[in-house]
Amino acid sequence: MTTAAAYLARLDAALQDVPHGIASEIRNGIAEELTGLDADATARRIAQLGDPAEIAREAMDAGTPRPIAPIAMATPSPRPPLTRSRGYAIAAAIALGVGGFIVPFAGWFIGVVMVLTCGLWRTYEKLIAVLLPFVTLALMAGVVTLVSWLSAPTGGGEETNPLLPSGFAAWHSSILVSYVMFPVCGLWLLWRLRARAAR
Repeated sequence: MTTAAAYLARLDAALQDVPHGIASEIRNGIAEELTGLDADATARRIAQLGDPAEIAREAMDAGTPRPIAPIAMATPSPRPPLTRSRGYAIAAAIALGVGGFIVPFAGWFIGVVMVLTCGLWRTYEKLIAVLLPFVTLALMAGVVTLVSWLSAPTGGGEETNPLLPSGFAAWHSSILVSYVMFPVCGLWLLWRLRARAAR
């Protein structure tokens, strides 16, 4: 086997992994260059061409398409947490307002927890809605106590002021007023939610 034939055989082996079209062009071009050269000229040209493995590596690098940057997909915006949704806020206001009437105490407690964990109201709004019924009850209790003390007979008799309610009736009224405050606070939260959404 001549020097040119041996070099081309090595080149064919090195170009096996190169795409066929590119490998054929390289092989045919080098074969043409070596055709008709004497032994000395062939050896010089082969030395100039270099190692067939290096030629194949360069061909692979040249023939490999540049990686295309992936198209930026429009990622959907993350959904807000449940506690910041309007549906949760509306349910919290309703549970606070009427939950205690449907399920005594437990329903109101659930409403309080939902209101306090909701992210659509400010802290002071939550505190007003949760504490106002109790503040009202405390004020009414103070008023009832004061009225009972003022209406107590001073001379040891049993006479009482007929214009003032009895102690039981006054306490009953104060409790009813505090219960009425729960629906009022629920409606107030809904109004605040609507006013905020309108801004």
